[in-house]
Amino acid sequence: MATEATFVTHHPSFETVLGPRPRISLCHERTDAPFFHEAGVYIHSTGEIFVTSNRYADSDGNPTISISKVRITDEEYRHEIIFPDVPMANGGVNYQGGILFCAQGNLTHPGGLIFMSIIPPYPTKTIISTFNGVPFNSLNDVVIAKDGAIWFTDPIYGYEQGFRQPPLLPAQVYRYEPGSNSIRAVADGFGRPNGIAFSPDEKVLYVTVSPHLILRMQL
Repeated sequence: MATEATFVTHHPSFETVLGPRPRISLCHERTDAPFFHEAGVYIHSTGEIFVTSNRYADSDGNPTISISKVRITDEEYRHEIIFPDVPMANGGVNYQGGILFCAQGNLTHPGGLIFMSIIPPYPTKTIISTFNGVPFNSLNDVVIAKDGAIWFTDPIYGYEQGFRQPPLLPAQVYRYEPGSNSIRAVADGFGRPNGIAFSPDEKVLYVTVSPHLILRMQL
């Protein structure tokens, strides 16, 4: 474990984000499983951060992914594993007072975009689980545009890692409009689309394509 860490600034504007006295603190550490991997959704109103684990075997040897809640205060950090109905959760984002998770799904439950309340017992609601009636592969990451549209990636990691059925769709990037329930594929023809982010003016969309590419889409 690193005992000291610092920020590296490549542009002066980053200092306005860091503030005058930035610091890095170890919030929580566990070595029995890879509990802290994706999402990292911070809830400002409660001082909590929700994080999805990497894939690991449960007590029965089945692949699983857990969701952790870390409560951050000035004095301490408290870690809790929660159990919402989000099969094999991965990326996530703040959404309408809760969290919108990418659920990869498993061999018996389809994946999709799932909204989770941040209030225990963390009820969930599936927003979308198919593309024109065809189940998604294993949703990976998601971002919300200023107009409310939801953009997300859908690679085939679930099948490759043995917890999803064979893919029925290409690995694609999607745009979904909740108001009209309209969805369309906006990019395909590449390997495994993973992380996704907009430029500040939302004129450019960046998609990481595993294992070593970044796709730049001019919108």
